[in-house]
Amino acid sequence: MQGLPLQILTFGDIMRHYNVWQLAHAIAFLESAQRDAEFKQEFTEKDSRVPDERMNNYFVPMLKLCESECRQLELNCALARFQHFNHEIRQGITWSELRNQIKVLHEAIHADLCYRRFAYVPTSKAALHDGFGLVWEPIWKKIPGAKEDSQRAIDCYALEQDTACVFHLMRVAEFGLRALAKKLHAKIASKGQFCPIEYGEWDKVITAIKNNIDTARKLPAGPKKQAQLEFYSDAADHCTFMKDIWRNNVSHARQPYKDTEALAVFGRVRDFIKFLAEHLPEPRGSSDSGCSLRM
Repeated sequence: MQGLPLQILTFGDIMRHYNVWQLAHAIAFLESAQRDAEFKQEFTEKDSRVPDERMNNYFVPMLKLCESECRQLELNCALARFQHFNHEIRQGITWSELRNQIKVLHEAIHADLCYRRFAYVPTSKAALHDGFGLVWEPIWKKIPGAKEDSQRAIDCYALEQDTACVFHLMRVAEFGLRALAKKLHAKIASKGQFCPIEYGEWDKVITAIKNNIDTARKLPAGPKKQAQLEFYSDAADHCTFMKDIWRNNVSHARQPYKDTEALAVFGRVRDFIKFLAEHLPEPRGSSDSGCSLRM
């Protein structure tokens, strides 16, 4: 159906948006009508016509409902069959022809339905998917650029696309790394020229962060400043760990990831980005750009 965004739907959503009840009713009618036609064909003259009253008062209205459901779901093969079917009805139709037309129409509907795809999400993963926004909403307020990739990461995990999940999570971690570097006013250079944080390599950004921390440690510091330095140092260590263990592997296709591994990465990245969000102010103006850091 046109107009619906690509997303993970509940079974209730599928029933509503894709008219499953109505379609099932339409298919049940076709099966009943085919049996009716076969019975009439067997116990009456094979080429006897369907009475006009029976056709106009029962078959035609029900077929119109079927056609409406097929149009709603864009079942194009079935719609093409309806054009021929309606022509036969206007010319007058025998029980034998009715049976054949319904049989072909029924097959066309099932052929069209083979091109409709829905994925099943296990209950345990569905629960994580449903509660995802509650956990991540405070993070998105502080690091809004991470929202898109974090949402795609949980979608991929729910659909058992575990390597893709880890890939998106590393992009989420990049937004955290970038936010940390900007908070510390870290500067990086490439070929002797200033390089924006958005285009810096992970190693250079992490090194710049640690250099700023080391410089700050040499200055007089009270308990508050010491606590902040420890926070920044811990965050930088988080970045180094994720780069060495996951980011390099997923970026260079060194290995695929399994369900348990993707879940572990999810937990680590979530804790890291939440850890950052708790210490960062909400951004002013527009959200962070979507550029990725390069290796």
